[in-house]
Amino acid sequence: MTAALLFRLAIYSLIWWALTRGAVESWVLGVPAILLALCIDFYLGAYSQTRWSWVGSIAFLAFFLKTSVTSGLDVVRRTYHPRLPLAPAIIEYPLQLQSSTARNLFVCTVSLLPGTLSTALEGNKLVVHVLDVRRPVNRELNIIESRVAAVFRSQETVIHSDTRIE
Repeated sequence: MTAALLFRLAIYSLIWWALTRGAVESWVLGVPAILLALCIDFYLGAYSQTRWSWVGSIAFLAFFLKTSVTSGLDVVRRTYHPRLPLAPAIIEYPLQLQSSTARNLFVCTVSLLPGTLSTALEGNKLVVHVLDVRRPVNRELNIIESRVAAVFRSQETVIHSDTRIE
């Protein structure tokens, strides 16, 4: 609990420092704001339910940036290709992640990556709009889900499958 509290204190302080561009005079307002954020965080109990992995988080960030660039280039290629190679579809992806925090990160990640958009979360299934259903969409979503699970240490496990539900 103490480590989680210190971790959040460091994160909130870093965010405040970045937002104020390191202005020393801003800490008069920053310290109470950070303490208020910690109190709200403690009240909501988010840190007690979630165990973050530094290594998993850094690996996820690198993966997300790389995938964002490659997916974005793929979307641009498809957009400017003379034949416009698209096969849009709505698919259902069976979720393996159990915690709401991990699921939220997964759903947001899928929506932020070019070429996919989370449209609904129905029980243990995520409904996703994809630009090209001919791609190995389920495998790609499974990789994203595995990366999200790694952010939360060993709390989450993901079973890999290449089965596509359409």
